Amino acid sequence: MLTLRNLMTFFLMTTGLSVNAEMDFQSGCKDLIKSNQCIAAIEGCTVFANQGNPEAQTLLGFLYSGTRHGDFRKNYKQSFNWISMAAEQDYTKAQLAMAEMYKGGEVVPENARKAKVWYEKAAEKGNLDAINGLARLYRYGVGVRKDHEQAFALYQQAALKNHLASQVGMGLSYRDAKGVKKNLVKAYAWLSLVSDNMEDRAFKDIQKRYEQERENQDKTIPQCKFILKYDEFDDLFALGYAKRELLSLKQRMGLKQTKKGKDLAVQLRQEIGQ
Repeated sequence: MLTLRNLMTFFLMTTGLSVNAEMDFQSGCKDLIKSNQCIAAIEGCTVFANQGNPEAQTLLGFLYSGTRHGDFRKNYKQSFNWISMAAEQDYTKAQLAMAEMYKGGEVVPENARKAKVWYEKAAEKGNLDAINGLARLYRYGVGVRKDHEQAFALYQQAALKNHLASQVGMGLSYRDAKGVKKNLVKAYAWLSLVSDNMEDRAFKDIQKRYEQERENQDKTIPQCKFILKYDEFDDLFALGYAKRELLSLKQRMGLKQTKKGKDLAVQLRQEIGQ
């Protein structure tokens, strides 16, 4: 007879199994990457990847293609196979990785049309990196007919949701009159919006820290912990690019235009909810 007590016991057991499985995945895969135990991480993540865990499959793919130094030999075939397994499970991060692999041409031969397909799959679910990826394809005419208006619309879609790289794209579009009428004030506002996420001094300090970490890396052993920071690196790249372009743009603008740009940036920040 199915009683309330039996139901409660079943619920607690299944919930406990789920929590324990998540804890095991954290300690048996992600924590090993974080602590730079690359070979152990590959072995540990493989266990969960073989169980069908799409996050483990994606991380395993990153490990095979992204681990550097020591006597580690990259395995692009394994990287692609594991990430494609996760992507076929509709795992968004893997779908984005598939697009980037096809666009980059390092792990697999470059194929911009296939990159577009995978960007679209992730973008359909609202992934802002994928929307930005599509915008870049249309802006530069890679795998598609060049369409600056479409690129601008995609940049705007993601930029209004506070995607830093897309906000940079908005600034460059207004600066270069790509898909929209040239407007240096709006270009300044969008680039300023990105740049203001971090003070110049703090940004330089982070740059310096990463440079020191890279210089001090022990190249006699495999290095993999940075693969957990890909998203962070993307944002830092967008920040740095915005700061450089903003500085260059200031030299082309008068004081009144600059003030208008700063005022517009404040307005945009309020509208976006930063």
